[in-house]
Amino acid sequence: MARKKQSSSPKRAGLGVARVPLKKKQGTYKRWTPDEQKRFVTAFTLYPRKWTKIAEYVGTKTPEQTKSHGMYYMKQLERKGEEVPPIEKGGSGTGVPWTANEHERFLVGLSTHGRQWVEVAKVVRTRTSEQVCGHAVNYFKRLQREGKADLIPPPEKRGGARGNEQWTAEEHGRFLVGLSAHGRQWVE
Repeated sequence: MARKKQSSSPKRAGLGVARVPLKKKQGTYKRWTPDEQKRFVTAFTLYPRKWTKIAEYVGTKTPEQTKSHGMYYMKQLERKGEEVPPIEKGGSGTGVPWTANEHERFLVGLSTHGRQWVEVAKVVRTRTSEQVCGHAVNYFKRLQREGKADLIPPPEKRGGARGNEQWTAEEHGRFLVGLSAHGRQWVE
């Protein structure tokens, strides 16, 4: 006689007991402390909508918790009539236009920090350093078209062997002679 396979399910085994579905484990909500909120606002100003960076800065919340809190925070800003950082879009010219207030803060940052875009972005608060750099390029082109090129700050000097100084004509000549003699072999 063939033996019946026993079922692992209590109902199938004839015990008349149905399995109770397991409840999904719910996360416990903990309020943001004043210190966490202060760190959040600081990080949100430095890294608008960069939830992982903001979470790292806050130190006690996950990126998901930070994003959820950030969405609520941005709704609060909108209700108060304050500026909300735009959603970043890829490509040139596809982003949100700059407001007059952002441009004013850009000019303050530009006069204070020159072409240090990370520092200017901190003054603007609602744009990334890449967006600030792109805005500066367009702003400088407009100044040139309008004959106001004297308002454009000089480019930052790049580092060299002696720091921020440019190479002399003699140094550049020696470099070219060495390059033709040895190619791109920088170390003997």
